[in-house]
Amino acid sequence: MQPELLMMDNLLDILPSGMIFMQADGSILKINAKARDALGLSPSVQACDLNRTMPDYLLPLLKLMEQATEDIQRAEISLNLPARPEESTLGFSLKFLRPDHSQPPLKIFTFTDITQVQKDQLAMEKIKDELNQSKKLASIGTMIAGVAHEMNNPLTGISMSASLLKMNLERLKTLPEAQESPKVADSIEKGLLEIQKITRASEKAAVLVNDLLAYSKPSQLVLVALPLQAVVSDIVNALKSHPHFSQFGIEIQGETPHRVRCDRIKLEQVFYNLVKNACDATDGKGQVTIFFSESQNPKDGTLQVTTHVKDNGPGIDKSVMSQIFDPFFTTKGHNGVGLGLSISYRTVEQHGGLLSVDSVKWQGTEFKITLPVCEEPLYLE
Repeated sequence: MQPELLMMDNLLDILPSGMIFMQADGSILKINAKARDALGLSPSVQACDLNRTMPDYLLPLLKLMEQATEDIQRAEISLNLPARPEESTLGFSLKFLRPDHSQPPLKIFTFTDITQVQKDQLAMEKIKDELNQSKKLASIGTMIAGVAHEMNNPLTGISMSASLLKMNLERLKTLPEAQESPKVADSIEKGLLEIQKITRASEKAAVLVNDLLAYSKPSQLVLVALPLQAVVSDIVNALKSHPHFSQFGIEIQGETPHRVRCDRIKLEQVFYNLVKNACDATDGKGQVTIFFSESQNPKDGTLQVTTHVKDNGPGIDKSVMSQIFDPFFTTKGHNGVGLGLSISYRTVEQHGGLLSVDSVKWQGTEFKITLPVCEEPLYLE
């Protein structure tokens, strides 16, 4: 092939659109690399191969090109491409090229896989949403850290004052005056009861502060390579024996051979949070089904495994779906703080994965924990 023609051939192969050149007799003269890829053809397939054997799923496209008698500015055609679960739509144009008026014109078919473009756009929007979520959580975390530290000092003071007051009242109870006067004794008992309430409230606040600090400054993970199946099975067995889940059904369907690099305690806490939420949503009498799937990471093509945690609860209303991973957002009213899902989201993110959710009101909720598959040697405990 002449250098000029070889350069032209290489140029066509790097174009972002699929291109097919057809001669007047209906034979394919050239098909570029993008066209082969979009149409599900092997990279080694050339025009001469298609002229000998045209795949059945491309016959509608061949017929369209053969029957065209004039330029087509913009149109669409649907094809059942291989390895695609749904019909694919190609947006195309067709031009007649007449380099020499003494020769029949060439037909140039230029196209783009609209279905794939739409998928790419959705994937990009999802990535943007994930990035926005991460940024939002990070900024809120910084603010929370400051608030939590400021709360620690007065809480410590309240706790110490309550302890000292309790000691003084206990000492007063032993004095003869208190033992001889029912009114004094009754007042002391009431005071001790109020101190007990103060202590409980301060302890609850201290737990909340610790949760806030854990959210704002996640602890360093201790990552080891473990079979995902074993991690999930162990936490499910532990939950089944927990009194809180005595009437709640938990079932694992299927198995996964994959391993993940994880902090076992932290990952088990994520599963606990998700199952407990499902249990609370069904008043402790619902059902959770856990199953697995695998896919390729759209960013780098690496293998990833997803653990699906699906319940039969009341579902989540669309109006609040975008908020469920936000700190302090809860649908449990006074019974929830709203940090469980936020911490779980950040924990999975620390593992290099993604926690996502699908839900339809009154049709249940499905949380998906997607983690990269680990190819490292197995860690033996």
